[in-house]
Amino acid sequence: RADRVVLSRSVVWLLCALLAFGSPHVQAISSEPAKEKLRSMAQAVRAMSYSGKLVYQRADVLVNLAFQHDVVNGKETARLRRLSGQALERAQSGSSLIEATPGPNVLRQGYPLPGMINSEPRQIFEAPYQIMLGGVERIADRSAQLVLVESMDGHRHSYKFWVDEETSLLLRSQTLNAESQTLEQFEFSELTVGPQSVEIAGGQESFQVKVYPITEPGAVLQFSPASWLPSGYQLVSALPSRAGSQRVYTLVYTDGLGSFSIFLELTSARPDADMQAILGPTVALGKDYALSGGALRVTLVGEIPPETGKTIIDALDVDGLKGLLSRSQ
Repeated sequence: RADRVVLSRSVVWLLCALLAFGSPHVQAISSEPAKEKLRSMAQAVRAMSYSGKLVYQRADVLVNLAFQHDVVNGKETARLRRLSGQALERAQSGSSLIEATPGPNVLRQGYPLPGMINSEPRQIFEAPYQIMLGGVERIADRSAQLVLVESMDGHRHSYKFWVDEETSLLLRSQTLNAESQTLEQFEFSELTVGPQSVEIAGGQESFQVKVYPITEPGAVLQFSPASWLPSGYQLVSALPSRAGSQRVYTLVYTDGLGSFSIFLELTSARPDADMQAILGPTVALGKDYALSGGALRVTLVGEIPPETGKTIIDALDVDGLKGLLSRSQ
């Protein structure tokens, strides 16, 4: 298990573009047809039942995956299985995130759930993205409309989405850095639309299954954890948990497309040196704040440029977060 960072979905994805903080704001002018196509896609991937096989690529990682999504009485269930290499599953059922691995000490490694996008993309439209239509291409033996989502402020990635013209389902996705280099992508090779029977963890008794409840941030936090965030990012969940005997809080932020998580822990150990790791579109940053008798350990993992992540960590309310963690010990 990684000592400082638990990589997941978004444990999992790091970026290469170092973009200077403080770049001038550029007004994004988006196409209404493009926004409507993105809105239709966001609704379809959450409302429809479908399954398929896809290929995922990040840096030198190339894996085959199977994805299922079902909706019964308004409740979503989604399951993503790795078909090549070591077995792994990630799923969402109602208000819980579920992970299944073949042993207790396997480094958690996630992939994007192709259907897990906000069903109401208003937040995306309010963030500094320019959204435009591209051409029409053939993907998974279907006609797909390209939607370009370009970052306009340097504090987030750009995206390309290929949307099925018949069902509005997402067939292919690319995450790009400021130089238009592909950091991460997936593409369906097969897609079947219709009711699914989704069995979490596939009945394999050797799997270690972990469940993470999704909570509302307002129930836990009564203050703003950071004095600065990139425009458009909002706190969407606060997850208290334990790592051994230590109390840990995970704060999750998103602008509707990109996301980052901040892991917070009070430790009696001496502060460690700052750390940084990059993998595909994801950055992992670690910083310890010295306290009397120990340190506040902060780890940020997410799909944002490293310099943006560093600025967020520097803007954290250390005293407020220390008090939050102290009260929960």
